[in-house]
This record gives sequence, C-alpha cells and structure tokens, in this order.
Amino acid sequence: MPSQEPADGFVRPPGTDPARRHRQLTFELVGCAWNGHALVGTDAATVSEEDALVVRELDGERRLHRCLRCDAWMMLPTPADPARERPAPRDEIHLPTRGRPLKSRYVLRMIALTRVFNVLVLLLVLGGAIAVLVNQATLRDDLVANASAFQEILGGQVVGQLQGVLSGGAGPLWLIAAGLLALVVLEAAEGIGLWRTTRWGEYLSFVLTTLLLVPEALELTSSSSPGTIIGMAVNIAVVLYLLLSKRLFGLRGGVAAIAAEREHDISWAALRRHLPETPATPVRA
Repeated sequence: MPSQEPADGFVRPPGTDPARRHRQLTFELVGCAWNGHALVGTDAATVSEEDALVVRELDGERRLHRCLRCDAWMMLPTPADPARERPAPRDEIHLPTRGRPLKSRYVLRMIALTRVFNVLVLLLVLGGAIAVLVNQATLRDDLVANASAFQEILGGQVVGQLQGVLSGGAGPLWLIAAGLLALVVLEAAEGIGLWRTTRWGEYLSFVLTTLLLVPEALELTSSSSPGTIIGMAVNIAVVLYLLLSKRLFGLRGGVAAIAAEREHDISWAALRRHLPETPATPVRA
C-alpha cells in the first residue's frame, strides 16, 4: 500500500499500477486471496449515493462492491432476498487491516513461524532429557561398559563429561529439564504474541532475541561456521526491525506514531484516498 500521496491527492488502488519490471508485493491482495474479499452491502435491498465509497448501483440487477482490503471492485447480482434495507452504517463496519500495519503483521507472523520451529526442537531435546532421567542408571552402566568405543567416537573429554552428569544424581538433569521447559514456554509465548501482533509479544521477542545474540557472539570467537553467521545476522535483523519498525521503547514516536500510522492506513479517510472517480473494469466474483 503506498504511504505517500501524489500531488492531486489520489493514490492508485493495489494492482492497478502500470506494468513494471519489478513489481512490489501487495499484501492486501495476498490477504484477500487467503481470506476472501471484504465487501459491504451484499445483503442490502437498496443503496444510495451515500454508499458510493463501498458499493454502487450499476443497473437494476447488478452492483459494484468495493473490497475494503485490496480496493478491487467486484460485480455481484442484486440480492434476491435482502436481509436489510440499507448497507450497514460505518460505525458497525470493521475495517480490515491494510497498508503498513498489514505488512507488519505478515513480517511478525514469519518471525513467529521460526519460533514454532524452535519450540519443536526444544521439545525434542526436552524429551531426550526426560528419557535420560528415566534411564539414568542403565545409561551410566552402558557408558562405563563401552567407554573405549565411545571415546573413539565422541572423544575422551565428552565421555568424561557424560559420566560426570550421569553419576551426579538426578539433580543436574532435573535442572536441565526445567531450563528446557522454561525455554519452551517462553518461545511458545513469544510465538503466540507475535502471531497475534501484540505489543507484549514484540517486547518479549526483542528481549529473547537480544539475549540469544550473546552466546552466538561468544561462539563466533571460537568458530565462524556459516550457520552461526547466518543465524546471528537473522537475529540482528529481527532486533533492528523490532526496534525501528515497531518503535519499541518510544523510538521514532513510539505507540503514538503507531496509532497515527494505523489511522492513516486503516480508516475511512484512507479508503477515500484510494477511491477512483469511476471504478475500474469490474471483476465478476
């Protein structure tokens, strides 16, 4: 969705720009492809000039309905059995998310999907820790019986550490399991908060991702594997995005600027800015 208006005050609706070599991804069209168009007045008996922003009478049998999300005009038949006399008043219409807030929602949900992957990995590790707790004595005996073979595969230092953990009682293993469970809860809460685009989810994601950068930076001092470098670059990008785009800690205007951005892109004034004087060639639904 364009964020700036031309000199004449008119902004072209999504998908109506002249053909370009590199087209910009229109999240409104993606949202409508997934959820369907957001139309008003499809169940109204009559429409008038007051409703021209969202629905227009084409002839006695057809109407043009404007999608409140992507601004496309859809040609639908006049309802044979209308449920109401007039389209719903504006204070009863819930405007769908569009513009920059919609783009932000998609970005946050992509980050949330990575947290889902993290939760699955942590659950597997947690299951392994619980399995070790249940079979601690058996695993210790097997490790002692096959110590020489394990040393050739894992190395003497790793085998010694495993023997220390398995011989130290259940206390350390329970601490490891408790820490993994806490991480699972935090990662799940972060993913839910980001998916629902909540403010607390953004702050939680910022804190957890920033803390994750510390061990990654320490790992880079001893090993510069491509996976570590890529993971750190992604986490830095997430932190910067949350700070700058989501305006955390009052940066770039904070919550007030976010509210003004939503009002600019999700309002009846925004719909008027994107309304052509004459609808483009309508599309049959």
